[in-house]
Amino acid sequence: MPNYPPRESSLHPTYPTSMAGFIHSNEPIEANESDWEIFSDYSSASEAGSNLSVASSIRDYVYENGRRYHRYGDEGKYILPNDETEQDRLDLIHHVFLMILGGELHLAPVGNPKNVLDCGTGTGIWALDFGEQHPESTVTGVDLSPIQPVWSVPNVRFDVDDLEKEWVWPQDHFDFIHIRCICNGIRDYQQLINQAFTHTNPGGWVELTEFSFEIVSNDGTLVPNTALAQYFDTLVNAYKRVGQVFPCPKMMRESMENAGFVDIVEKTFNTPWGPWPKNEKLREIGTNMALVGSAGFEAYALAAMTRALGMDLMEAKDLCHRAHMDVLNRNIHVMNPTYFLYGRKPE
Repeated sequence: MPNYPPRESSLHPTYPTSMAGFIHSNEPIEANESDWEIFSDYSSASEAGSNLSVASSIRDYVYENGRRYHRYGDEGKYILPNDETEQDRLDLIHHVFLMILGGELHLAPVGNPKNVLDCGTGTGIWALDFGEQHPESTVTGVDLSPIQPVWSVPNVRFDVDDLEKEWVWPQDHFDFIHIRCICNGIRDYQQLINQAFTHTNPGGWVELTEFSFEIVSNDGTLVPNTALAQYFDTLVNAYKRVGQVFPCPKMMRESMENAGFVDIVEKTFNTPWGPWPKNEKLREIGTNMALVGSAGFEAYALAAMTRALGMDLMEAKDLCHRAHMDVLNRNIHVMNPTYFLYGRKPE
């Protein structure tokens, strides 16, 4: 077996275990009144691996608004881009989740699962990290876009497929199914969870993670005339027109219960946006979320606003830019609820 160099994306900084404690707290976050500046020790994902896994014949994309989008399956179903800028954003979001979870890749008590499925794998960074940590596991990452590394570690493979179509894997097969930030590409969430239940091995676990499409402020610094508030009002209006699923703990829990999952655990973490929190670790998360927003506001909005609302491209871009400036404004203190749920398939 040849010696492969370590993946750059696996060289995460050490995350103190105390970070995981923040997920249990809904207490107001205290703002930092001292001077601040943007910072990040983030490194993007890179190369290296061992087995060819993604066919090149489906790399046929749509170019719109200066961004690249997928064409596979129902064109336009997933309304976010898949270009290099978006891939960097997805890897940075993965970094944020590691900070939120104290360096852990998941919350479910999965042990050492034999077969693992990562739904909406994106760049494949979660699947690759899990595969490296669990060499005894076989990890499959699936996504609409073939943007994963062409070469991966021996126990990780990537498939291109539409998760809303009938799943091709065996029933009762996966010991752990990881589903994170997938609502932008799903129109029937219950059907997704039903299929996850069918293909989970009895005793296996499914974990769901989603950002809310609402932002909150505990101190009233987010007012209706801010560009940030206007951005979310416009975005939600556009997403309603394209049939977007809006995640919330009640909907996610009910979907799991309806499918048949038991021992469901639900946790919510208020993710700060911007480097305004006084707490050092929360400030680092907020700062990274501000960096996410530099590309994220346009990623979420451009296609939706121009397609569904008929907005002029420059008008949509201007709204995205002004909303991001609000996130960088130390006098506007906003948080984005982030939902974590996991449950077990009965024996």
